[in-house]
Amino acid sequence: MKKSYKLILLVIVVAGIILFMSPKSFKHYYKDVQVYENGNKVSKIDIKLDGKVYKGRFIWQGLKFSEELHGNITIGDKNYSLSPVDLYEFPDLDGNYTDNGIYESLLSSNPEDIINDKYLTFYITHDKSKLYIISDSEEFIYPYNSDEDYQKVKDRMYR
Repeated sequence: MKKSYKLILLVIVVAGIILFMSPKSFKHYYKDVQVYENGNKVSKIDIKLDGKVYKGRFIWQGLKFSEELHGNITIGDKNYSLSPVDLYEFPDLDGNYTDNGIYESLLSSNPEDIINDKYLTFYITHDKSKLYIISDSEEFIYPYNSDEDYQKVKDRMYR
């Protein structure tokens, strides 16, 4: 009888670990994202995000796993793949290892673009409410209702 309880407990623990480690869907569609070129409002564009959040490495300071966003993003008619950046790599100014509730990735159309410094930097909050993409001359901001939103979203991503 005791062996059956141990077997049931083992099955529950294994199932829990599998569910905990399995990737979570992270999809969203952003309509009318404001586009800036060299600091000037240019147009609006639609962005479609199709990704999954995977558990990364174990963070001893927080006793948790980091999370990485993998997948694809479509900006207008261009497709990019997400190459996650580990935000837990270096501590913030207070010495804490944190991601500040943000996923960061490098966007590239092909793998060689990152090596050749031809990529976009992508930031998104965990709750999908704020999006910021930047390249050498372009910025994509969501949500955008006023000029104050531009600065708020930009400040949120660069904490």
